[in-house]
This record gives sequence, structure tokens and C-alpha cells, in this order.
Amino acid sequence: MKLIVQGDDYGFTKGVTYGILEGIDHGVLTASGMFANMDIAPWAAKFMKERKDFCWGIDFNVVSGPSVCDPKEIPHMVDENGEFIRSGVRVKDPRFLTEEGRAEMFPYDEMYKELRGQYDRFTELTGFKPSYLHAHSISSENYVKAIHQIGEEEGIFFSQDVQEKLHFHGLHRIKKPKPNEPVKKEFDPMAQLNKDTIAQVFENEEFLLSGEYALIGGHPGYVDADLLSLTTLSLERCKDLQMILSPKIRKWIDDNHIELISYKDIVL
Repeated sequence: MKLIVQGDDYGFTKGVTYGILEGIDHGVLTASGMFANMDIAPWAAKFMKERKDFCWGIDFNVVSGPSVCDPKEIPHMVDENGEFIRSGVRVKDPRFLTEEGRAEMFPYDEMYKELRGQYDRFTELTGFKPSYLHAHSISSENYVKAIHQIGEEEGIFFSQDVQEKLHFHGLHRIKKPKPNEPVKKEFDPMAQLNKDTIAQVFENEEFLLSGEYALIGGHPGYVDADLLSLTTLSLERCKDLQMILSPKIRKWIDDNHIELISYKDIVL
């Protein structure tokens, strides 16, 4: 079995960045996507340049932090401060429940302009192209359409397309999420603290090992004050990192002769 271990949101905060770097250098992490829109992206990019052989993707982020584009160019996507409208606000908007409403909330021209800006910032900061494109948080038709457009322009695949085409077995959903489905993330602080990502791997062991390809995805990182102010998906990140660094998980990989791969190893 071939396994991708993916950690999202690189460059979100310094704590998240340091945690992901720890997972790369001392754990089983094989792929991570960058938030190119964040203010610390230039700082985070320095570490990426030092690890050019690693599988770096881009996580297109339109629900947290500042936009890359001038906020005046994407008025439907930002608030009065030029920050992206948070996902918790978006999913409570009645328009989010219909395709017409989502098109109004996320106009294609604005969505494409911002995602293109994030892609270009990634390449400017790192000096190389991302190995894959990845979606973050809530979805909409125009969001997915814009990702596919950039993928066609740059010759880079969308991670969800790969997972579906190769029938990845994963701990998380691998099908493209429907925009009107509730966000299936745990926002309760105590539930996040009680999360046992290591146990989840072994609870799903039979399923993970039953296919040719498998995915263990998560949001590893150290928790810092900036993270608490930017997202409610915060405390469980240290549990995901614990799994990636776990000797028990490393032994499970070795004992089952699992081949660790990244998106760079996949040819469609």
C-alpha cells in the first residue's frame, strides 16, 4: 500500500509552520500546502526553499486572513477590514444552501482573481511551482472551477481529483464535498483536546490497508495565540502533529511494509 500523509495550512501562523516543519524533519509527513495569503508567508517560504525536495502544494485560502488582491477588486469575499469572511459566517448565510446563492457569494471573476494571485505569490516567494493544488475549508462551485482553471493553465493537478481517480482510502472524506453539506470539523475546544489521531489510524487500519493508495490527512501544528484568533480549528492541531511524530505510527508503517509517497510520485 502507498500512503500519503498530508498536513495542511503551512504558513498559517508561526506555531503551525514550526509544527509542520517538525513533521517534515522528524515525522512521517509527506506533503503540505502553503497559505500564500498570510502576512508571514515570506518568512515561511524561507524554510520551503531549504526543503525543495519536499512535496509542497498550495492550499487556496479564502476564509481566513488577508486577501492577496486589493479588497476593492473582490468585494464579495472580504469584510470591511479587507479580511476574508470567515467560514463560520459563510455557512450560516442562507444563500450558501443553494447553487445560485453560492454563485452570488463567490463570483467566479473574483474567485479566480484571488486564487490566481495566491498562486503567483507562492511562486514569487518560493521560486518554484507547487506540486499540487488543494482546497481549504468550505467549498463552492466557482471555487472548484477556479482551481481547475489554474490547474489547466499550470499543468498541476487538484488533490481531490487525484484522490478520487485513484480511489484513495482515507481517514477524511476524499470525495469533493458538496457545498451545502455542513462543515464536518470539530470546533468544540474540549473535543479537540480529547481527539486521539493515533487511535483513529488504528481504528481505520483495515480500511486504510485494503486499497492500493491511502491518505492520512490533518492539520498538524503547534498552537499559538495567533492561531486562536484566526480559527476555531486550533487545539486539535497538536494532536495531529503528535500522530505524525509518533514512533507507534512509524512502526505501524514499517510493520505493514507501507510505502510513504507524496503527490510528486503520482503520474496520472
